[in-house]
Amino acid sequence: MDLNYFYTFNEVVRSGSYTQTAEELGYAQSSVTTQIKKLEDYYHVKLFERVGRKMRLTPSGEQLYDYVKEIIKLADEAEAHLRTDENLKGTIRIGTGETLAAYYITPYIKALKEKHPELRIRLESGQCQNLIGGTVDGTYDITILLDQLQHHPDLTTIPIRQEEMVMIAPPQHHFTKLGVLDLKKLEEETLILTEEGCVYRVLLEKWLKEANVQAKSIISFSSLEAIKQCVADQLGIALLPRIAVEREIQNGLVAVLPFHSNDITLYTQIVYKERKWISPPLKQFIDLMEK
Repeated sequence: MDLNYFYTFNEVVRSGSYTQTAEELGYAQSSVTTQIKKLEDYYHVKLFERVGRKMRLTPSGEQLYDYVKEIIKLADEAEAHLRTDENLKGTIRIGTGETLAAYYITPYIKALKEKHPELRIRLESGQCQNLIGGTVDGTYDITILLDQLQHHPDLTTIPIRQEEMVMIAPPQHHFTKLGVLDLKKLEEETLILTEEGCVYRVLLEKWLKEANVQAKSIISFSSLEAIKQCVADQLGIALLPRIAVEREIQNGLVAVLPFHSNDITLYTQIVYKERKWISPPLKQFIDLMEK
């Protein structure tokens, strides 16, 4: 069995699309179809079924996927262990949230790719709880989180830096003329929140509940760019990490409102599975971030 078939199978599971898999791996779409067909013929099972525009694993496909994840993991570890040249190959899988993917991590990934051009780096974003689960089950080699420090029994946590949260409003908002913002005043306002389960939303909702505050109205977006644009367009107030809004603050598109809150500190942090073997490229990536 050609090991490349397993990489193709794994990519189809990840993307849910033969077309995207072909683009990601540099194949013709017919090659992806042929490789999956050869796997199905070899194991005498149907691996995928089409649901809408996505390819979904069949029960047999789910069984094979459990093995394929381990096969790819072991193949990549063997390659990393045995290669002695400076241009490392293989794949590293990094999970992270939208904020860090968009505003923090990319220079480190670029530096690693410049040093090892043939190294495959898979960067996937998601919500904290899904990222933690994906790190524990081996979906990700490491995860970069922006959250309270993790104390998970199955994970190693490396704090990188403390992150500041800021309440932002339109520059013309009358709150900007006040001193420290009283959370009670948010009852008069529209709050623009991130999606359900996001740490920033959970944090703000906790503060408001403790202060017995209920906002006049709420607008919710999954996109940070949409949230920032809504604030700039005078539609409401939002709580976001400073690293995500620094440019808008500097350009005068939004203003920061000083406010008192419970002392909850968020960190950019690296987490990975306890006792996980750290490959040379992973070690270099961690070292880059720690510096």
